[in-house]
Amino acid sequence: MKHYDAVIIGAGLSGLCAAIDLKKAGLNNIKLYEKADDVGGTWRDNHYPGVACDVPSHLYSYSFEPNPNWSKWYGTGEEILDYIRHCARKYEIIDHISFNTKVTKAVWEGDHWKVITSSGEVVTSRFLIAGMGGLHTPNTPNFSGMKKFGGPMFHTADWQHDVDLKGKRVAVVGTGATAVQCIPEIAKEAESLYVFQRSPVWVGPKNDPFYSEEEKADFNNDPVALKKHRWDLWKSWETTGLDMVKAGSAINMTAERRARDLIKRSLVNPELAKKLTPDYNFTCKRPTFSNNYYSTFELDNVHLVTSGVDNVTETGLTSAGQNFDVDVIIFATGFKPFNIALEIDLIGLKGMSLDETWKTHINSYQSIMVRDLPNFFMMLGPNSGGLTSTLQMIEQQSKYILKAINKMDSENINYINPKQKLIDQFTNRIQIATAKTTHNKGCTSWWSDGQGYNHSVWPESSITYRMMMRDFNIDHFDCAPFVENMSVGGEK
Repeated sequence: MKHYDAVIIGAGLSGLCAAIDLKKAGLNNIKLYEKADDVGGTWRDNHYPGVACDVPSHLYSYSFEPNPNWSKWYGTGEEILDYIRHCARKYEIIDHISFNTKVTKAVWEGDHWKVITSSGEVVTSRFLIAGMGGLHTPNTPNFSGMKKFGGPMFHTADWQHDVDLKGKRVAVVGTGATAVQCIPEIAKEAESLYVFQRSPVWVGPKNDPFYSEEEKADFNNDPVALKKHRWDLWKSWETTGLDMVKAGSAINMTAERRARDLIKRSLVNPELAKKLTPDYNFTCKRPTFSNNYYSTFELDNVHLVTSGVDNVTETGLTSAGQNFDVDVIIFATGFKPFNIALEIDLIGLKGMSLDETWKTHINSYQSIMVRDLPNFFMMLGPNSGGLTSTLQMIEQQSKYILKAINKMDSENINYINPKQKLIDQFTNRIQIATAKTTHNKGCTSWWSDGQGYNHSVWPESSITYRMMMRDFNIDHFDCAPFVENMSVGGEK
């Protein structure tokens, strides 16, 4: 049975970052398992019309691999996927990946992980790293009658490009970040578009200029200029991000005013404007950015339905007793946040599964480890989201994993298990900090579980997260000494 130093689940931005850092440190006996046929993670899976990032391109990239050739401030999905592919090739990660192979189960066996894949392959590994992302499991509604519908019906994360929307009657269910991007594009094709909105979403104007050829040439020829541009963007985003979630702060009120101004500029119909204006704070749930979302609803072929979906019929949907006959149904209903137990069966000490551990509340040690799952690390684990670039979190987590491995090797430690006391302290810190923000105050979103418990968002700044992850403290863990019972890097 093949044994690895580390098995990494997923080849998106998280998994690749971990693999790159491990290889830089000389740990080459690693294996990545990727369920799809390409790298890219969420940027491979999400290829709906209009897909783009809502974080500036030069921040949404690895600090060690800047890209001087971004076309504009906010990268398109295609550009970001190309960037990820470039990184996988440049750092020679491709040869370590088994594509079209999903890790279905992993079991802790005393001093190593036994990893079982969808292909039937079984390997062992000292370390197991989940690079599965925080938002990757589609949250598809379970309306009654869905099996009866006679036309195409799909989630935006599984966009069916062979379904021609031109001249069709289309229903889009949901008005979150994905919907804000794809609805204006769908409206260009559809004969009629029905948008089913449970609650309106704040949409701010998007300043998204193209980089000139001169600017890109400057970035290519002057690494200092490229680094300065990233630094300037980071300062702008980081210094405003935390204040943005404070009710009454200048930036919070300014952002909401800009969104209200955009509604006024975009919509002539006052009743329509009222229906599209939220009654909660700008950052109660995730805000979005678009210059043409609101104005799309002024088009003759676009219809806003605010009563929600009751059920699906053979010919469409019903809402508040009204039938809507459509040809295509598209769910822009987001994802189930930060819960990898939905995708993989993890069995740790005493036969306890991750699903059982998280049955009451999803929690973690510093977003990266879970009690009784020794030597198991999560990239973008619980509370890794927020109003900043996820790359800020990913890189710190990847560095932390390497610090842990180095410390364990230097002290002859075989495995570590985070202490429950430290997990409880971290959980308490998260909930106290969340209570001081606008998150879920007057609204419901994936930023909490609907009862005020936050397992998704990091409610502080990325600076405080970096400081927290700066050092690896072995005293935070129960440890077991290394036992020489397997040949690392060879056959078990």
